[in-house]
Amino acid sequence: MKILVIKFLLASCSITFARADNDDGYRLKHVSVIFRHGDRAPDPVEMFPNDPNYQNTFYPYGLGGLTNEGKRREYRLGEMLRERYDELLGELYQADAIYARSTDYRRAKMCLQLVLAALYPPKGPQIWRDELAWQPIPAEYAPSIKDWLMIPEECPEYLKEHKDVKSLPEVKEKIDKLSEFMSNLTEWTGREISYVNDMYNLYHILVAEQAMGLELPRWAKEVFPKGQLYDGIQLWYEIFSKTTHMRRTNGGKLLHNVLSHMSDLERGQRAPKLGLYSGHETNVAAILQTLGLWYPHVPEYSSAVVLELHEKDSQYYVKVLYYLGIPEKWVEQVVPGCEAAMCPADKFRELLAEVTPSKDEMACDKSVAKGHGYIF
Repeated sequence: MKILVIKFLLASCSITFARADNDDGYRLKHVSVIFRHGDRAPDPVEMFPNDPNYQNTFYPYGLGGLTNEGKRREYRLGEMLRERYDELLGELYQADAIYARSTDYRRAKMCLQLVLAALYPPKGPQIWRDELAWQPIPAEYAPSIKDWLMIPEECPEYLKEHKDVKSLPEVKEKIDKLSEFMSNLTEWTGREISYVNDMYNLYHILVAEQAMGLELPRWAKEVFPKGQLYDGIQLWYEIFSKTTHMRRTNGGKLLHNVLSHMSDLERGQRAPKLGLYSGHETNVAAILQTLGLWYPHVPEYSSAVVLELHEKDSQYYVKVLYYLGIPEKWVEQVVPGCEAAMCPADKFRELLAEVTPSKDEMACDKSVAKGHGYIF
């Protein structure tokens, strides 16, 4: 684990803020942002009987609802995107310049609206009410049962691969090492904890409660945020995108969408200048894993993976950044195989061809598969 973290740090350059356009001849042409929602209340699927907050309805947010701190954090993400990409975005909102999509979770939809509100407060001819610095901006989503772009881990081909990975000797050995700990968790929580999915849900309810300043169970202090529960969720992430096929299905579908918009612009065709994908830490983790940039951690609230398309002397380049969310820090990434953060677009596509699905591979029929059993 330490080796992976060191590799990430060596391949990254931390910048607290910088505008995307600079004076070295590169011109920014497109930005895609894949981001996690903000702080939220615990979700029903995560609840456990022995939780001191078990009877809490989390009024007025509701179970799984976006908290005020979560709203502020997402709005701040929008402000930082506006600061960084001001020249690309222009002053006025234009419908054909933006592709905005979320999952069918209320908190993800709300976060997309918050980011859009920060990006495009009405100016000049778009001011429709003097005392309201806001304008409606449409966004799209697909019902979860039909969302193969942002929730592809419910696709049958992915679930089959996931089942096979769980049976691998090396994976079973790692799960077995956590069996005694899971038995203890079952006793402590009052619900059955028998697989890494259960530890995943347990970890995230503790994150949510801690962020809300709520009382945590006594046992949590020994295993959270670091400790055996952290080890369990890291194993979950390892299994999540273990194989090339899983990365191709998982983060690869988002990558396909991003690269399609970039390709259209490179060919001189009409395409959005900005792509926004409001989702979950699973989306952030998946795209990092697909890009070969994953290191052991849990993506924070409002964290984002940003892919930029630049042009210089009629040649195109892709740059990847990781916005940590907590803290508010941009980290430039070097995709494995690229010599620098600014990677020639053709080379970028070549390096990631194996994990980028074709157009024919994008859709799937989720109705024939069962849900994954975890929450985001």
